[in-house]
Amino acid sequence: MSDQADLERKTVEALRQYRKALATVESQQEAEASAQRALTGMLPDLERAILEDCAPVKDNLFQTGLTAVSRSNEAWDALRTATTTLEVARQTLVALEQQLGYIPGVSKVAAYSRAIRHSPNSG
Repeated sequence: MSDQADLERKTVEALRQYRKALATVESQQEAEASAQRALTGMLPDLERAILEDCAPVKDNLFQTGLTAVSRSNEAWDALRTATTTLEVARQTLVALEQQLGYIPGVSKVAAYSRAIRHSPNSG
């Protein structure tokens, strides 16, 4: 296998890993947002239960809140890990693209257009 073909294969694999990492980050962002919505959604009910001194409802809502906070913390931890993985995949892809001069499967017109947009002389 030629060096060029090997570099193309590595670049395609790096692109695949980048896309996978990006999908994971997006999924973890959605999980964290869902946990936050659950937590903020139950706060008015908890406030009402505290003001009305309704112990059984208050205790149940407090436990629900603890679960939502735990879900949020887990999502944040997973998001941090996924973001690190995404950054490593991005750096790998950038390094391979610089070596190869393009990303296989991306049209030359798109690559040229991107280069023009990012050139120091573009507006």
